[in-house]
Amino acid sequence: MIEDNYRNYYEIFVRSFYDSDGDGIGDLQGIIEKLDYIDDLGFNGIWLMPIHPSDSYHKYDVNDYFAVDPSYGTMDDLEELIEECHKRNIRIILDLVLNHTGINHPSFNKSASIHQKYLNGQSLTEEEERWHDYYSFYDTKEDIPGNVGYQKVAGRDFYYECNFSSSMPELNLDNSLVQEDIQKIIDFYLDKGIDGFRLDAVKYYYMGSTAKNVEFLAKLNSWAKQKNPDAYIVGECWDSAQVIEEYYQSGCDSFFNFPGSISSPNGFIMNSINRDGAALGSYFDGMLANIEMASNCIPAPFIDNHDTPRFTSAGDVRKTKFQYALLQMLNGTTFTYYGDEVGLFGTNAGSANKDENVRIPIRWGKDGTGDCSMLSGITGSQYPYPTVAEQMEDRASIYHFYKKVLLIRNQNPEIARGSVSLIEMEKETKKELFIAKEYGGKRIGIIFNFSPTEDLNVAYQTEGFTQVVGQIVVDQDKYIGMQKDNSILLPPYSIAIVK
Repeated sequence: MIEDNYRNYYEIFVRSFYDSDGDGIGDLQGIIEKLDYIDDLGFNGIWLMPIHPSDSYHKYDVNDYFAVDPSYGTMDDLEELIEECHKRNIRIILDLVLNHTGINHPSFNKSASIHQKYLNGQSLTEEEERWHDYYSFYDTKEDIPGNVGYQKVAGRDFYYECNFSSSMPELNLDNSLVQEDIQKIIDFYLDKGIDGFRLDAVKYYYMGSTAKNVEFLAKLNSWAKQKNPDAYIVGECWDSAQVIEEYYQSGCDSFFNFPGSISSPNGFIMNSINRDGAALGSYFDGMLANIEMASNCIPAPFIDNHDTPRFTSAGDVRKTKFQYALLQMLNGTTFTYYGDEVGLFGTNAGSANKDENVRIPIRWGKDGTGDCSMLSGITGSQYPYPTVAEQMEDRASIYHFYKKVLLIRNQNPEIARGSVSLIEMEKETKKELFIAKEYGGKRIGIIFNFSPTEDLNVAYQTEGFTQVVGQIVVDQDKYIGMQKDNSILLPPYSIAIVK
């Protein structure tokens, strides 16, 4: 395996993953118990959603950055998880929320008290001078910019900025003490062996200012790389390709490709399976845009995550499988949301506007061992496919399809890293896309049959390829076959890897 940051990451909402102690809440020991499961599937990286003490179920309102939420375990558990990951050559990154804290973080009350003292005209010590504007406070309503959210500080006559929730006060990222504390957080976890960070909501660091956000991200990236030059930094910038491309100027390794995901009405992975549209062009153009947007950095394509509807087409297992295969043929570091490998379903769109719906627990087996309790207020989530244990016994399951796709991706480093060239795009029937990828002096071909119903015959040897080295076929009872004229026949919804 190539030791770089081109990886297949598995995003884990710890609360809903695996419960090791029977309290109904997923925990770090549960992840340790399931590392072999993750490794066997073909993932070589995990991203943990926030694990710190918090007042919410999702933990994006952090009250202590230097501790693990007791419901998830202890710092010793985290250190054990890091060690066990590295034994398996799995890298581990943490979700890092830096634009705000939880309102019950000790620094908020401390800063608010000192700011009140400042407003009262009392003299401040040198240390207090650094604390009084630790958060984004506004002394009057007239001071508050029109593009930010705000709340009055309880029991006081001034306001704090809060763009996501009143329980999430925004930090003043220009404050030198805030920056020092952030650097301490980064150093603390890199020293423990954490391999990098997923940076939450980076476009909201400075509301409405891409330039300032990029400047601050450059600092964050520099702090991490000073401690560990191989640290992997991926940012969440939920915006257009043009805006995300600007964020890459920060030097961060990756930013999620939201334009290619289910969150975008024109997400090329989803659109490319609709034959009545420009299917092949949509996917190929998206593949190139995924690379170009990242410039010389690492693309980060994904289909869904904890903030989007699950991409599973409930009841249409063929589409579910083929969409995932299309994701894993893209360049870069891919991200898979926990439970997608067994078809977890849920939506937070429309009338079912609850993020809890897309954060439901995995069902591991019929006896319920390791299953986490359901989050409260779930509306419309369901389990259209069998449990993990049942799918592991079924060679035609989504689970085994994911495993096969990831194996092929891992066996062919050209897929994630290679330069892309077009060999053929058959536009009349919108079935065939034939591309080449070249990396490290080696070249592979990837042939796609986008048709859900029709076979595709391809004379692949005319391009200098001599053998089929991998095949991805949605239908378990079909396979890619050699023809007498040395062409290959691809069944519906299939992909051939040739060398």
